[in-house]
Amino acid sequence: MPDAMSDPSPFHHSQKLMRCQVANQYREASVRFVELDAFKLWEYLMTHKHGLKVGEPTLCLWVDAADYADNASVFDRAGEVEAVDRIVVDLFDAEYRFSQTITRYARAGESERVVEILRSHIPAKLCDSDACQIDVIEGRVVQHLPNHTSRRMLTGLEGY
Repeated sequence: MPDAMSDPSPFHHSQKLMRCQVANQYREASVRFVELDAFKLWEYLMTHKHGLKVGEPTLCLWVDAADYADNASVFDRAGEVEAVDRIVVDLFDAEYRFSQTITRYARAGESERVVEILRSHIPAKLCDSDACQIDVIEGRVVQHLPNHTSRRMLTGLEGY
């Protein structure tokens, strides 16, 4: 039986995401991947604070590259597959003695640019120290494409 302390949590190997199209005021479009639990708040902020249009939300599952490879025959039949990296930013604030982990997802070809953007939001002194670590973890997203739906997908508690 494997030691529980040496076996990483299964939550590090997969994550439910929403894949959506985002368009700015100039109708320039991009694809974003947002954790399912945060999607509703993120969508509200993007729409109301940043004036972006969010459309075509699709449920998907991010799986790290090793788990995907072990089960590729199953995942390939489950839905459309796309190479998407998990970007993990670990920060430690020595003054407050507090650590924080930020996780983002980006298409494999866009990860370098997303890392640059994330670095631009971290103070240079911190970004260039051992207190900042950024890891890019290769993975795949498998989109869930339902056959028939009569309503918008439930992405949290609905307020009426």
